[in-house]
Amino acid sequence: MSKRKRLGVIAIFIFHLVGAVGMSIEEFKPLFVSLTPAHLLLTLFLFLWSDSFPLSQIKLFVILFMIGFWVEVVGVKTRILFGIYKYGPTLGFKFLDVPLLIGVNWFILAVSTFGIVSYLTKNKYLLIIVSATLMVALDFIIEPVAIHLDFWTWQNGIIPIQNYVMWWLVSLLMQWIIYSNKLKFSTPICFAIFISQILFFTILNLQIGNI
Repeated sequence: MSKRKRLGVIAIFIFHLVGAVGMSIEEFKPLFVSLTPAHLLLTLFLFLWSDSFPLSQIKLFVILFMIGFWVEVVGVKTRILFGIYKYGPTLGFKFLDVPLLIGVNWFILAVSTFGIVSYLTKNKYLLIIVSATLMVALDFIIEPVAIHLDFWTWQNGIIPIQNYVMWWLVSLLMQWIIYSNKLKFSTPICFAIFISQILFFTILNLQIGNI
């Protein structure tokens, strides 16, 4: 593993750990919650920098970003995709009532899960299906924390099953697009992002008493 990748892996774990600890301490919680947009952008930067993401493939980022963002816009406006929900102020600037950074979040989750599963199997269908399922599994862990920190809120505080079904369908589309582009991602970086997010949200779930 190159020095750049090692530094990327270490930085990803450190920033997620510091963020989880900061949000778990009441005195520092408002500050760290306000840094959520910066945290997402930093994770994106570390992935692109550590993985030496080719500029020629920046179109993949744009495509996944746009899919993630616009499906959320349709979801918020129509209420028929994910259920009835709305975004709070935590994720930063919103356009059409949806934070622009939500597209970044979709991209990060999609490429990190693809990078992990592509290391374990080369079977096209297994790769796409398992990667999409991992994205939904992570969303299941994210949801309680997101609601608690006002990333978004659900009507009556109930997360509908259709949210996870739609997440899986959108994730399938994203994974198919990534596969079709025949890209390879750094396995250590993808594992670092995925595992650090699991640890981050697990710690916060424990802190709010959800586990």
